Amino acid sequence: MSEILFLTHLYPYPPNDGGRIVTYNTLKVLSKRHKIHCISFKEEIEQEVDFENIEQYLINKNYKNKPINLLLNVFKSVPYTMDKYKSRLVENEIVKILSKNNINIVILDHLHMAHYYKIIRKHDPTIKIFLRQHNIESIIMKRAYEKEKKLFKRIYLYLQYKKLYKYEKEICGKMDRNFVITEEDKITLDKMTESNNNIVVKAGVDLEKYKPRKQDISHATKKLVFLGAMNWLPNEEGISWFVEEIFPHIISDIVDIKLYIVGKNPTDQVKKLVELYPENIIVTGFVEDDRDYISMADVFIVPLNIGGGMRLKILNALAMKKAIVTTSIGAEGINLENSYIVADEAKEFARSVIDILQNKELRLKLEKTGLEEVKRNYSFEAVLEPLLTRL
Repeated sequence: MSEILFLTHLYPYPPNDGGRIVTYNTLKVLSKRHKIHCISFKEEIEQEVDFENIEQYLINKNYKNKPINLLLNVFKSVPYTMDKYKSRLVENEIVKILSKNNINIVILDHLHMAHYYKIIRKHDPTIKIFLRQHNIESIIMKRAYEKEKKLFKRIYLYLQYKKLYKYEKEICGKMDRNFVITEEDKITLDKMTESNNNIVVKAGVDLEKYKPRKQDISHATKKLVFLGAMNWLPNEEGISWFVEEIFPHIISDIVDIKLYIVGKNPTDQVKKLVELYPENIIVTGFVEDDRDYISMADVFIVPLNIGGGMRLKILNALAMKKAIVTTSIGAEGINLENSYIVADEAKEFARSVIDILQNKELRLKLEKTGLEEVKRNYSFEAVLEPLLTRL
């Protein structure tokens, strides 16, 4: 049994968004084989829980972006999304843990914690340092600035992209291993770092938690569900595009329909979407159990035009036997082409949703195939094996 120091910028409980789900299940599997010391930021409102075989060191953190810091970051070399997670308290905890324990492996979860490699190397140059990349962060920023229509914001995002690309390239090149979630991300990172230290360790699904439920079919109202942290730019942009460009085509064919936008911290832009169709759109904010909403969906939608890594929400919905319409970017890294419909144009996306709602045979086929394929390919124990064999 090894002793591992694990650093993450998002407290992994409750596992209610993609990043936390991956981190939570990674820790759960690792702790069955190793002793884990976990340093994590945590908002005060987040519930703290005990994990078996894991020592926790928690640092209070408000994750919300601050406009003044966003502006001042123009004059810094480190991009804002990375700079905001620098903490002297974390550095002190790292030194204490390394000094008091026999740590031989450090796992940095997300690029946001990667800059702490410097203090680890300084303390002990022999420790192996692995970076778990959930996304190629610079790709997300690149897609964000390319999609942005407001000139000032587009320029700001472009400058952040340039800084982030340089930062990501340099820091990933310092790691003993980078573990990425998709083959596409590996190809990107291989070119960026000009190395072969990048290994694919896919994200998976907790098949004990996400399983089919009996759906209430007594109501005629059709239900679409979009799920995600609603202050994350790709989700905000994606659902705005859906409501403004796609939903009008759907509602012209199917009047009795509800769209549930489910997830914590909805921005003002997301909240204002209700004003376009007040009788048809519900923004829930934080929910205790995302399964309650996935289970009610007639169609689960993932209309993302920005992003990287893998969308766990798709795997979870497949495991709950749901028909899905997504974009190519939404489906990146999953590669279960027979399990969902991919549509990148607004009218095509709308037509796909309508077809599922009006064609029971198509819906049942997608549900059956998706459940079978996700069970076969994406259990967490199976997908984490490439990481476990290198510890």
